[in-house]
Amino acid sequence: MRKTSPTTFEVLNYQFNANGGQAALKHGATELTFGDWQEQADRLARALMSSGIGPEDRVAVLTFNCIEQFIILLATMKIGAVYVPVNYRLAPKEIAYVLNQSQSRIVFADTDELVAAVDQVAGETDVTQFVRIAEPEGCAEPWQHFEAYLESGDDQPLDFVPAPETIVYQMYTSGTTGFPKGVLITQQQFASLMFEVQLVAPRLEPGKPHLTVAPLYHAAALVSSVMCLCLGRPVVLLKEFNPVEFVQVLVNEKIADVVVVPAMLLAIMHHVPDLDQYDFSHLEKIVYGASPITVDVLQRAMDTFKCGFQQGFGMTEMCAAVTVLTVADHERALAGHPHLLRSCGRAGAFAELKICDPETREELPVGEVGEIVVRAPYAMDGYSREPEKTAEVMVDGWYYTGDGGYLDEEGYLYIKDRIKDMIVSGGENVYPAEVENALMSHPEIADVAVIGVPDAEFGEAVMAVCVTQNGESADQDQLIEHCREQIAGYKVPKHYAFTGQLPRNASGKLLKAKLREQYS
Repeated sequence: MRKTSPTTFEVLNYQFNANGGQAALKHGATELTFGDWQEQADRLARALMSSGIGPEDRVAVLTFNCIEQFIILLATMKIGAVYVPVNYRLAPKEIAYVLNQSQSRIVFADTDELVAAVDQVAGETDVTQFVRIAEPEGCAEPWQHFEAYLESGDDQPLDFVPAPETIVYQMYTSGTTGFPKGVLITQQQFASLMFEVQLVAPRLEPGKPHLTVAPLYHAAALVSSVMCLCLGRPVVLLKEFNPVEFVQVLVNEKIADVVVVPAMLLAIMHHVPDLDQYDFSHLEKIVYGASPITVDVLQRAMDTFKCGFQQGFGMTEMCAAVTVLTVADHERALAGHPHLLRSCGRAGAFAELKICDPETREELPVGEVGEIVVRAPYAMDGYSREPEKTAEVMVDGWYYTGDGGYLDEEGYLYIKDRIKDMIVSGGENVYPAEVENALMSHPEIADVAVIGVPDAEFGEAVMAVCVTQNGESADQDQLIEHCREQIAGYKVPKHYAFTGQLPRNASGKLLKAKLREQYS
């Protein structure tokens, strides 16, 4: 019987057959055509099978942005394994948690630092295969070199055909408990979002390059990159964000569109000299997300780049984006409707939005603030191996986001507050409970509250309001070092305040709103 839904794998196969000689991936001096990409993925798929990796096995990838990530992703699709991108900014203990929770059997890593992080915790995991993406002389036992690993497969046929319900990737997103959850996205869900984006936002022509600069362990970066490849558009990769390099690549590669966070735009305008001397005429669209953008910053960016701007709002659990503030919406905002810039747009073509009371989960009328609830065909398959947590947020096909906001009469969504107290710093999600747990393990800390405070560069910065055992201020450098041993660097508080008592209500609930008012 013919399956009812197309898959992302089928769309990619069309590009391999139709445009095998066209450019697909570029990173520095390394370039691959669609045919090259498929050939290397075939070799890797056979190597994985020869080493015992098969359907539903997890393949962990701990690397900076690189072409090999796409080779691994496609290879896992070809054998039904699951791609598990790991945040390279995590501390070793956090990496171990992800490897264990995902039950990954093999891990790919690139830099000395990341290899050392894996080595530090390898004995605490069930990983049995270690592959190093680096120069051959950079490999030492138990690591195998990537090129050598590619040669280790046999000639067995690649006859696995992904079904719509086959899991493509398992991407980790933090939770309020401090433990990351593995979000499962299927072939059908991935394809549904891709088709929706083409309806909501006009597609760019095949052949026009897309720049990927955000880390590929983020849903927006991975999904937007694969979408472009599915449409026959080459993807140019930057290892990580550097303002000057970003602008140079944007110009030299004649990039047509890019996905950024507003903090990147601010950094470019602050740190790149003579911006008005660059030719950005090839740039058609800048897509931004993760945090709002002010009218002033948007106007400066539009004057600088002279292209369309588009905002997306979403989450890992919804594949990437749920709402879109289109190029036309931005133009309308600057033409006399500035309130739209406080919005994150309207629901996509296949998505439904509603606002519910966070306690009763009853739908609220237009204009009232409540929990943002979403239903769409690209909602996650669930959290890996955590049915209880899945059931908490997925009810009758609706995903309860934990974010607070309201809808206006035109259906535009406005984010009012974060029900889960999440902090967004430079595009990275930071959950206070995780940081508070790290600080509370320090012997001098008796009580602590972590909040987000406004930051000109990152949108929000992490701040810790601490109560010490002796009532005096603690050494901030020691607290920072203590946190760095337990959590990723971007989660470590940049600001500290010391007080005798944290504000709480009669039932003992911490009143973070008062702290935000005091320190913002």
